[in-house]
Amino acid sequence: MNAELGIVEKFQQETMRLGQWYVVAICICILALDGYDVMSIAFAAPGITAEWGISKATLGVILSLELVGMAVGSILLGGFADSRGRRPTMLLGLFILTGGMIFAGLAPNIYVLGAARIFTGIGIGGLLATVAATSSDFCNDKNRSLAVTLVAGGFAFGIYLGATFLAPLLKLYDWRVTFYLGAFLSFIFIPITYYFVPETISYLERKRPKGALERIQKIMRDLGHPVPEEMPARTEQKNDSVGISSLFKSGMMPITLILIFAYLANIGTYYYFVKWIPTIVTDLGYTASQATQVLGVISLGGVLGSIGMSIITRFVPIRSLVFICLICAAIGVGLFPKFMDSLESMKQIGFITGAFIFAAISSFFGLFSASFPSSLLGSGSGVVLGFGRGGAVLGPIIPGLLFTAGLALESVALIMAAGSFVAGILILFLRNQKREIS
Repeated sequence: MNAELGIVEKFQQETMRLGQWYVVAICICILALDGYDVMSIAFAAPGITAEWGISKATLGVILSLELVGMAVGSILLGGFADSRGRRPTMLLGLFILTGGMIFAGLAPNIYVLGAARIFTGIGIGGLLATVAATSSDFCNDKNRSLAVTLVAGGFAFGIYLGATFLAPLLKLYDWRVTFYLGAFLSFIFIPITYYFVPETISYLERKRPKGALERIQKIMRDLGHPVPEEMPARTEQKNDSVGISSLFKSGMMPITLILIFAYLANIGTYYYFVKWIPTIVTDLGYTASQATQVLGVISLGGVLGSIGMSIITRFVPIRSLVFICLICAAIGVGLFPKFMDSLESMKQIGFITGAFIFAAISSFFGLFSASFPSSLLGSGSGVVLGFGRGGAVLGPIIPGLLFTAGLALESVALIMAAGSFVAGILILFLRNQKREIS
């Protein structure tokens, strides 16, 4: 065993203490905030359209703008988390998130709202990459896949809670309440993160900032683990270099590229489905509150699907589960227009589709943890999430253009469902890589 990795390896083999599960729980809540904040624009979309009279093509652009910011935030802040630390990056992301949601609620026109959504997206993207790395670093080897998948499932949980609480609020207030609520919740988690989420052991041992040993000793003592007396001696480490370029070297490039394109394709399907559902439902004559209820049921399915995925990953290779979920998600999205005869039938097909599509999204975070070493986990997650946001941006925009061009919902749904199907095929090629994912 490499002496330099002694502290981290021992930490990852010991039983997880309550304090570690607290960190995982906080990470779940932060991902729930991300889920709510991403979908807040979809919750607000019917009200924005009614107040400002914008077209579907314009709405498609507005629905995508925070995704541009998410691409930037995932790549830049994901790398920042590896080079400067998980904890300060999480706090920075929460500050950005809070400010962006406040300005979105105060926006006097579509242009200010668009700028606020881009800014919000930077915080969301940074948190997505950093929270995945943080939860992974605080887990032992036995519970890592379970915990990381649960954390990713927080995204769906946030959408479900948002839809549940916003349905009655939207009857009393206008669309701006969605952003004010998000800003308030994000603000609350700044002191929670500051006081209850320490820097990760793996980062402190690898980067060794001033006082690293004392910080490691305090963290280990607080968590209830044996306290190391000294830092292991540094040795020449070929895998200690940290940087985005390392992801595209011969050993990691195939995995990085497959994950990027698979995530991109699936996320396009996902964002079409969840961001256009409120508008599709209201176009049928239902109220904004009823449309939010449909999205809430989809998210409830997503919560249960994510939890189910996290449990099953203890027994079944995650790659196989991801493939099944992606194919089933594609079928559900493609068939949704066939179940629009009533609100109840839309909720039923939405629940089933939501379970599969959110389970697939959550399991990608498990693939990140299994694919990238700790020194590259923030950067690797950030790069995949960042480049994958290309699909997220196109997911709402392409349907807007297709609807404007006169295509029927049935045709649009089939076109957009193809993304998850392609992602499932790409995932199969991971078995051919040198680093086995199981």
